[in-house]
Amino acid sequence: MAVPLVGTAMDDMNEAVGALGLAAQSAALLRGALTSGFLARLAGEVSVRDLAPATRLSPGRVRDLCVALRAAGVLESDNPDRYRISTTYAPLLHGGADTQVANQLAFVAVRERLIEQMFTPDGPARYQDLPDADRAALAAGVTLAPSTPLARAAMTGVVEGIPAWQSLLAGAVRYLELGCGLSGAMLTMLQLYPRLTAVGVDQAADLLDRARVEAATLGVADRVRFAAEDAAVFSDPEPFDAVFWSQFFFPAASRVKTLANAYDRLRPGGLLIVPSLIAPGTSPSDPATSLNVLLAQGWDIPALTADELCTELTTAGFVSPSVHPSPFATAVVAHRP
Repeated sequence: MAVPLVGTAMDDMNEAVGALGLAAQSAALLRGALTSGFLARLAGEVSVRDLAPATRLSPGRVRDLCVALRAAGVLESDNPDRYRISTTYAPLLHGGADTQVANQLAFVAVRERLIEQMFTPDGPARYQDLPDADRAALAAGVTLAPSTPLARAAMTGVVEGIPAWQSLLAGAVRYLELGCGLSGAMLTMLQLYPRLTAVGVDQAADLLDRARVEAATLGVADRVRFAAEDAAVFSDPEPFDAVFWSQFFFPAASRVKTLANAYDRLRPGGLLIVPSLIAPGTSPSDPATSLNVLLAQGWDIPALTADELCTELTTAGFVSPSVHPSPFATAVVAHRP
């Protein structure tokens, strides 16, 4: 069998590694352009000379950034001194997509560090042990930015894809979220459904503080309460019509008690809604899926398929589990008998 030349093998490796590094740096470039407001100034064609004072950057820095963003496909230009956002990325400037994408890119940046820690005996750092900023970035990356039109459109689509939930939300509903974090989806629903009242439970008090501020800003603070408690022992004197369980933050040791508590908190016939980490039909060898599984299991969180979640819920006493895919997330829905 012929042995490949060392030079050729090195070229192939360098190309593969270079592509990974380029993707990471391009993500950082886009994240900076979004969070700094730089990209928002390029909705129409803008000159480097005008962009420099608006961004408080030197003309040379602005020109270099624009060249790099153009090379990444984010900007277009017919003139080396004038730039505009590309057709591909133009949707980022509408409906709050810029906020949502910036959150997702910050989420990815934290995950990069955690995945690297998987190669150390003590890693990765547990979710509850992360610095506040990292934990907030992870929480924001798995929910909606509730102040945006995009969030309201996405949540409307999710609810429409679950007929039992949509029918329930037409009336006065008491809603409980276990593991609510920043509560983006819950705060979005409170805006969409004025007869909804909600309680969010999470052990991360700093995230709940941020959720309270957001609720006040959105004008829904009078219909939501937050409890910094263990989801497995939280109690309330009145039953809930629906419970949402953010199961992909719950380690194996906590799940049986948490599901038992979710059952106890629901009224008979109430709905349990559970997001799935793995979409139906996804191959374990899919790159994104494999990384999700790696990190989840590094935190002792079972990486369950939607069908395996159905089994977990049935074992906990819930009935009629069903799987509901959507562009935002796949949800498993079951009832308390």
